[in-house]
Amino acid sequence: MKLVSVFLITYKHEQFIGQAIESIVSQKVNFDFELVIGEDYSPDNTRAICEQYAQKYPHIINLLPSDRNYGPMPNTIRTLQACTGKYIALCEGDDYWLDPNKLQKQVDFLEAHPDFSMSFADAEIIGDVKPGEIILLNNTKDVYTIEDFIMSPMNIIPTATLLFRNVLPNPLPEFCHRAIAGDMIIQLLAADKGKAWHFHERHAVYRIHSGGVTRSQENIEKGEIALKQAYRDLNEHFGHRYDKIFRQRFLEMSKMKLIYGSREKKGVEKMRHYFKTIPDYFKYSKGINLRELAYYHLVLFFPSLLKTLKK
Repeated sequence: MKLVSVFLITYKHEQFIGQAIESIVSQKVNFDFELVIGEDYSPDNTRAICEQYAQKYPHIINLLPSDRNYGPMPNTIRTLQACTGKYIALCEGDDYWLDPNKLQKQVDFLEAHPDFSMSFADAEIIGDVKPGEIILLNNTKDVYTIEDFIMSPMNIIPTATLLFRNVLPNPLPEFCHRAIAGDMIIQLLAADKGKAWHFHERHAVYRIHSGGVTRSQENIEKGEIALKQAYRDLNEHFGHRYDKIFRQRFLEMSKMKLIYGSREKKGVEKMRHYFKTIPDYFKYSKGINLRELAYYHLVLFFPSLLKTLKK
């Protein structure tokens, strides 16, 4: 058994997979680690490149069989199940690590702090963004708890920077097989077992490119529905120990959908959106906040009046 298993899933990443693998096998550590690659039957040269590296680093790389296309979550699950280390680090085939001491730093911290179940760091975003634009995903806190992860409207942890204790249920809960946001589920399952430490350093690069997941309005809406279902499944899996926090998250999600989900809608379409969305707001509200409701109605139906009142 290696101390760390590095989890890497890849599909149609022939332009990037070499850089990802090189950034992992070149890590400077004083322990044994493995790189488990879940290559998902890519139609390009991704598989051939992975095989070349597996031959070059047979003592490090475990390249899983690629007899068919599994799809994102099944490939994620089979790759996780092949990771046997005490710790698991994540990376994807189009991202890569910046810090050659990344694994050593994170393992040293978790070895010294048994009350923490994971650690993560900052990442740069490159690729299909404005020329010269590099965004640092910089979170301000040092310590995060499961409440932070549940309540955050955005993913706190850049996936390629995460290292966590191998404490996930084995086998994974059935709902994981139908989920979309695998990284978020992993984070919450690990956060249930301890706190998360944030290194205020750049450990990885997150790449945005045309072959990645699209951010169309249709995909965004599907993602929101899937995320809410994942929260319900996780709440049940945790025995409703975090029920109060999840209900607050559902309330915040209903508010966001009520207001921002109506931005491109007009007339009858906006009314339909209102009557479809408002029940969730009432379902998770502790009581009727007339002032808040009045504000939302002004935003939705009388925006010009709201501007006048603000003036």
